[in-house]
Amino acid sequence: MFQRGKGQRKSQNLLKTDDKWAKAVDVIVIGYGLAGATAAITASDLGSEVLLLEKSRQAGIHSNSSMAGSWIMGVSDLPRAVQYLEALNRTNGNRPWTDPEIIREMAKYLADSPAWLQRLGGKVDFALNKSEHQLPGGESLALWRYAGMGFRMMDFLYGKVKDRGVQVAYGTAARRLLTNLRGEVIGVRVKPGEGKEGDIRARRAVIMACGGFEFNEPMKLNYLKAYPAYFTGTETNTGDGIRMAMEAGADLWHMNCVAARFVLKLPGMPWAVSMEFAGLNSERQMMAGGLENGEKQAESPGFIVVDRGGKRYTNEVYKGHSLYYELGLFDSQRLVYPRIPSYYVFDQRRMEAGRLTGNRGGATGAHQLYHWSSDNSDELAKGWIITAVTPRKLARKLDIPAETLERTIAAYNRFCQRGKDPECGRHPATLVPLDSPPFYACRLWPGGPNTQGGPRRNVRGQILNTDGDPIPGLYGAGELGSIFGMLYPVGGGNLSECIASGRVAGENAAEGLSP
Repeated sequence: MFQRGKGQRKSQNLLKTDDKWAKAVDVIVIGYGLAGATAAITASDLGSEVLLLEKSRQAGIHSNSSMAGSWIMGVSDLPRAVQYLEALNRTNGNRPWTDPEIIREMAKYLADSPAWLQRLGGKVDFALNKSEHQLPGGESLALWRYAGMGFRMMDFLYGKVKDRGVQVAYGTAARRLLTNLRGEVIGVRVKPGEGKEGDIRARRAVIMACGGFEFNEPMKLNYLKAYPAYFTGTETNTGDGIRMAMEAGADLWHMNCVAARFVLKLPGMPWAVSMEFAGLNSERQMMAGGLENGEKQAESPGFIVVDRGGKRYTNEVYKGHSLYYELGLFDSQRLVYPRIPSYYVFDQRRMEAGRLTGNRGGATGAHQLYHWSSDNSDELAKGWIITAVTPRKLARKLDIPAETLERTIAAYNRFCQRGKDPECGRHPATLVPLDSPPFYACRLWPGGPNTQGGPRRNVRGQILNTDGDPIPGLYGAGELGSIFGMLYPVGGGNLSECIASGRVAGENAAEGLSP
């Protein structure tokens, strides 16, 4: 597809500006998820000739964004939202995870993310005000819902990119950033799925929007707080952008930060899936606050989560993007992570309440990369769901202390009768006993939608070197170096950031902004 210019050496990324190129455009965008699409649309609307590079083939493309649910974070009160986001970034100390200047500037774009989609003609509507953490300003976050979830949103944006005549090179992996002798990024070396490597010139800038490292095992082992961890997004997120940015001298941030929770790993497949603990109505209950506010529905089943010792250790009606940090507890005496794996324990009432997994995103969502059976029977037959007639026999199959699990379930059932959970503080509305045999369990692992780490960037979206200076001609957007540190603000935060950071990078890259 692309041919390398004469005289270029494969082992180097330094090129003279007079070398031959296979192609030249104003702006190159690496990665065709929500951040990449937004950056391409923005730069194109400002008069730039844009080329999108996507290593997936067009048929069956499924980015993290297209596998996401329907939520997009907005802001109803900008000053209060800034207060909340700054509070998140100062958890357990005064040194912020992210520079306050970046938070303040990005909050303006985050507030406008739903409206930006609407201006393009996207079908996004206000849903409710909600935050994930009880901190000052949390009430200022607004959740919007895209009709058709991430799948339809990305399909809509693919059309908007096409309408602008933006070139898209599918099946073309970015291999290396190319710089001149002054250290300015002036192009990208690519490898098409079939063909030789070639070099593409970027007359103004390169925008990196190529995702995180959810499917790079060495990176996860070395950077994340808990291991193993499995993710629910696209398997093409293998940390390519981090590697290329580091080679160009980039500094990194937020590498041990992740928006994650409990997931079920699909054996023999790359993906994990999120669990619907409370049954068919769990999303409405979790997001709208039904369970927390005491609304108890007749069909809501009982369930608990226990560690490898058979004990409960957390409120199972948990914060959807922060529970991960509780799972990283390490026992230095036994040299194990006692909460990896954990076990989701339930009874026949939950089996009959509907699918154990959600259908709003991930591999079991609209892409249907795996079709989970409506009554969970296929997964039971495959051994993904373990069953036994008594808690004691179930524990033996899970290889956890039988007497401990038996006592744990008995204690939980007493809490249900009393309407109070002194161990883990669950709301009385969620306390439904486990009293309908047979009993079931699934192994749970740390994981979720995405990692947050990557190259550090400034308020203009420029990627910074280890001295804190912008690398000329290089920008970042999306989860590749997300502005969110340890704590994630609320569901839809990353999709909103993809739009916000894509717009910032697209605007400044189109101007050919230099430091």
